[in-house]
Amino acid sequence: MNKILVCVGTSGVSAGAEKVANIFESEVKKNNLGFNVIRVGDRGLFRDVLVDVIVDDKRITYEFVKPEDVKQITKEHLIENKPVKKFLAGEDYKNFFEMQERIVLANCGEIDPEDIEEYIKTEGYKALEKAFKMKPEEIIEEMKESGLRGRGGAGFSTGLKWQFARGAKSDEKYIICNADEGDPGAFMDRSILEGDPHALIEGMVIGAYAIGATHGYIYCRAEYPLAIKRLNIAMDQAREKGYLGKNILGSGFDFDIIIKEGAGAFVCGEETALMASIEGKRGMPNSRPPFPAQKGLWGKPSNINNVETFANVRYIILKGASWFSSIGYK
Repeated sequence: MNKILVCVGTSGVSAGAEKVANIFESEVKKNNLGFNVIRVGDRGLFRDVLVDVIVDDKRITYEFVKPEDVKQITKEHLIENKPVKKFLAGEDYKNFFEMQERIVLANCGEIDPEDIEEYIKTEGYKALEKAFKMKPEEIIEEMKESGLRGRGGAGFSTGLKWQFARGAKSDEKYIICNADEGDPGAFMDRSILEGDPHALIEGMVIGAYAIGATHGYIYCRAEYPLAIKRLNIAMDQAREKGYLGKNILGSGFDFDIIIKEGAGAFVCGEETALMASIEGKRGMPNSRPPFPAQKGLWGKPSNINNVETFANVRYIILKGASWFSSIGYK
């Protein structure tokens, strides 16, 4: 199937991406063209509205597309098979991506984030299936060997963090995703939430299984309405497919996630303030110890990682710790 990908993230929406997608759908239907219009997330280069026309696996990218440009692209490219030069993405667009090895952002801008089937086609939830065949301690060891560190800024070993939470004795444990992206101009977490929400969910379920968590929270700022919408859709789909909720994939493991919307206070990005906010208290940091792995949310052992950290987990489980640790430079 020939495809038209329209980047419909927050920045794209503000530039008219929904209208662009709607007009493409109308033009495709009116002219009886064999194209599937797919709304995708942002891919990290904000030249909205970005549109990809894919014919027989050949991709042409247009940038800064406005609603009034769609009919010309339809006529000249979709019907007459002549790309419209004045809208083509420049050489610097190609240069931006050429040297990248996209891992966490691999699906962003490529799949419909509101369609779980598209995620599954990219080996989605295969890591979760593999994780349930492993012992929790083996998963934690894999995280330690991979060298995955907290991607929120502190850089603490994810595997060690999970090990501490695993070792805590309690009838209840919590795993929390910090999606309170408070730094001005920082949108890396938002791009993942809007473009590949299932990657976060899969990473959280694997983490919950590893540490023995019974409940999960995603703390997301209310200023991210599109991210929250897509997370809710993704969680509903995951429950329907058996990837979230009771007896996940027949494993006997029960786990579900609640979204908590933050009010936008910068301080709530700090983990103890974040937990206080979830509990309905004023978001104020507390001194440590005790650390969250000892006494966290509701006084129970808790583990907190950010969006990007959880989104890396599926790839480490699928491809191995040595693969992940080989990426980068010394």
